[in-house]
Amino acid sequence: MSEPDSVRGGAMRREDPDFLEHCYRRVLGELGYSAEHAAVVAGCVSDGDRNGKLTQGMGVFEIPVLMARTGTMDVTAVPEVVDEGPAWLVIDAHRSSGQWAITMATTAAIAKAREHAIAIAFVRDFNDAGAFGTYVRMAAREGMLAMATNNSLPLVSPWGGMENVLSGAPFAAAAPGGEHPPITSDIQAVEVHDGDLSEAYFQGKRLPGPFLVDPDTGELTDDPAPYFKQMEDYGRISDCEAPSVFGTPRLYAFNLFTEMLAGIINPGARLSPEIAGPPSYWLEPRDEALTGGACVIVIDPSHWMPAGEAGRKSDRLVEAVKGAKRRPGVDEIYLPGERGWRAMASTEPVEILPAHWDSFVQIVESVGLDVDTLRAEFAG
Repeated sequence: MSEPDSVRGGAMRREDPDFLEHCYRRVLGELGYSAEHAAVVAGCVSDGDRNGKLTQGMGVFEIPVLMARTGTMDVTAVPEVVDEGPAWLVIDAHRSSGQWAITMATTAAIAKAREHAIAIAFVRDFNDAGAFGTYVRMAAREGMLAMATNNSLPLVSPWGGMENVLSGAPFAAAAPGGEHPPITSDIQAVEVHDGDLSEAYFQGKRLPGPFLVDPDTGELTDDPAPYFKQMEDYGRISDCEAPSVFGTPRLYAFNLFTEMLAGIINPGARLSPEIAGPPSYWLEPRDEALTGGACVIVIDPSHWMPAGEAGRKSDRLVEAVKGAKRRPGVDEIYLPGERGWRAMASTEPVEILPAHWDSFVQIVESVGLDVDTLRAEFAG
């Protein structure tokens, strides 16, 4: 399978993130989202842009748009707490967005942790939630530690397999910072997900390792091009005929750990193998949500140490790490999440992949808006 040169490579586009967030809100409003719902989703997507998450900012905006267009997402539904105790709660999103449901879950868990030291929130029946660093940073700003994950449609094979059965799960954790930004681990429990494959394909690049398996021969490859199936009008959502694999047994084990949290102990949540795929399945209306379950855990250390002490200890760790002897050619050692945290405080434009921008323009026009008018509206 080959592709035209026009989809290969191309210079990054740079845009004002505040303007993009304005656009997201306006588009979602045209798709029937309430003002509150649109603001939450737009803010979460924008958080990905501002943190330099190329496939979790504008790239992920296609998903709430697609889900609303097909009716798979109920844009009028409001996530609801259906069960709770002093230090736990369960939210049924009723097929609403993951951004809204998990923001609500994190806010509630923070409140419960403030009272009871630790809280766990489960979410079920929701659609994609984007970058999970967004949610754990909410707790870090409150002086708390948080970790969060969800499962997804099958995007990776089990160790030794060549059939996608397990999720492309995100996992994020953050602890409070002091003078330095909080340490934020925002990773994926899979070598490559659909966004990584589309980014490599559109930029004409190989994957960072042989993480695809030829469905006929079983041979491993790092080239997605022969297997990539671009979907019309979309720049990130895509199918790949070659299943993906883990690079190490450790990541395989970690992936199953995320499923323990998001699916196994989450009441009413589906497991990843129970969610339909591939991504193109979701181009048609479905009466089930895209995601099986999510888990957010929040811990307030001020219950056993002075307020601010965790942040001061974090600073000591940060200074030790950044002060380590550097390899030749390395100007500065960064902590996970550091550059993204500093970028959020910047007024500089953010980088957007050309394929994502092209898809975004088409989305804007499909709801009766245009980018130039939105730009003038924002400036005014």
